[in-house]
Amino acid sequence: MDVKVMLDIWKRFWRWVFTLPIVQWAVAALVCGLIWLVFLSCRVTYRGAASLTKFKGKPAIATFWHGRSMMLSPVAVRFSLHGYGIFSKHRDGQLMAKFQRMFGMKGIYGSTGRKGAVDVLIQGAKVLKQGNMIILSPDGPKGPRMRVHDGALYFAKISGAPIIPVCFSCSHAWFQNRWDRYLIVRPFSKMVFAAGEPFYVGKKDDIEIARKELERIMVKQLQELDAEFGHPKIEPGEVKK
Repeated sequence: MDVKVMLDIWKRFWRWVFTLPIVQWAVAALVCGLIWLVFLSCRVTYRGAASLTKFKGKPAIATFWHGRSMMLSPVAVRFSLHGYGIFSKHRDGQLMAKFQRMFGMKGIYGSTGRKGAVDVLIQGAKVLKQGNMIILSPDGPKGPRMRVHDGALYFAKISGAPIIPVCFSCSHAWFQNRWDRYLIVRPFSKMVFAAGEPFYVGKKDDIEIARKELERIMVKQLQELDAEFGHPKIEPGEVKK
């Protein structure tokens, strides 16, 4: 049998394996345990946490850059912020949903395309109306890096809920060479978690103006935290035209 054919069969087999719920739960549990071990080994400083805690039990939208997600889940548990995340119906999305479920986060599920986005917006509006928090990365799931998509802004506009930008950085970091420059925290790091001031989008506000301002705030937040630890400056990715 041709080597390429064998490799293709092998890849298909492992893709199928990772669709099995029992395998996904096992992987999620392993990753969850590793993240807790790293988190508990770090010395963490919290800034602006009141911006989050005062909205506990109230509608709010917490936003973070896709590359800064690793330590946000244990921080959410630390402050009892068990909100809703947005996940795709794809295999990877299902795995991430199981992983976040271990930290107490529930899911809003959607798919790519116009209908999927509308479904997510409707579900999200209901969740916010019930007094819950939505936690999402406005540059996910595929970028461009540190560029705000409109989802969080529409959630804020239709609900009146504030957007709270959150981010973290650390002393011993490994930045992965991928589109979002994902930061992996090394054990025994000094870590700073920051929550910004609530950002509101009025019903009559221009979405594009709000998008640029939120993006400016979030980029500044990340770059200032990284500068404290002497990390190279990360710039937003190019927007495809």
